[in-house]
Amino acid sequence: MLILTRKPKQSFSIQLQPTLDPHTPVEQLFEAGPIRIQVLGVQGSQVRLGVAAHAGFSILREELRPRTVAGPLSDGARRVLARKLKLMMFLNRHTTHTLATAAALAPARVRAAESGVGALVLDDLEKMARVLEVKVAEQFIPPGRTAMERVVLALLEGE
Repeated sequence: MLILTRKPKQSFSIQLQPTLDPHTPVEQLFEAGPIRIQVLGVQGSQVRLGVAAHAGFSILREELRPRTVAGPLSDGARRVLARKLKLMMFLNRHTTHTLATAAALAPARVRAAESGVGALVLDDLEKMARVLEVKVAEQFIPPGRTAMERVVLALLEGE
């Protein structure tokens, strides 16, 4: 159960996890029952709430919710991003876990980008770009422009 304290005019949102498979049946998200919101206490103008929901839901205080979400990417753009990210991670000696830690992201967010599957949040791409010391746009330029990139790609792809 997540416990939140909210003041007047503050809110929180419940949405699907960005990494959740979009083909997940709704029944699976409610197999343990409905989303439960319980008032745990009131102190002055603050209300303490408990929220219990399936792990497929993301519950965020409104002030922490990412503001910018990338629109749907074509399969080609996802493949380019995935290959380029793997290349940059290799060159910068990052694993999924170390990049996630350095960018203050959940490993599932990095996996979504490096696999090309799942929802991608622009804020996450910006955090990864900062750690990898590149611009966000660089992540969408097909790899292989330099000799070093071509060598690393050959190694990564087993050629």
